[in-house]
Amino acid sequence: MDECHNLNSMAAKGISTEEKRQQDLLHEIEFQNNSKKRGPLCTKLHHCRAERRRYKDIFEETDEIVKFFREPQHKRTLEQLRQLLGKVRKVEKYHENRYYIPRLKEDSEHGQKDS
Repeated sequence: MDECHNLNSMAAKGISTEEKRQQDLLHEIEFQNNSKKRGPLCTKLHHCRAERRRYKDIFEETDEIVKFFREPQHKRTLEQLRQLLGKVRKVEKYHENRYYIPRLKEDSEHGQKDS
């Protein structure tokens, strides 16, 4: 969920940046009298539009998830899931480091147990 939120924010900023770049390029093209110099600007505009589309796709793919978890009941569920994950990780860590100390020592020669 956090990664989804970060992607959504990054994509929104990327869209804004590319829209500003697009306007700059359009104005450069508009005021460029030399057709040979307009060609490279058009290529830059093409790349700018492709990058904007990439950001827009990411934004659209993540936006509904971000909106969902902004609602109070879902936000609460997400916090409960985070707490649950913390508990599970704690148990997993315990399992990684556990060892057993025998409670009784056996007499290896006679098969007798000490108490």
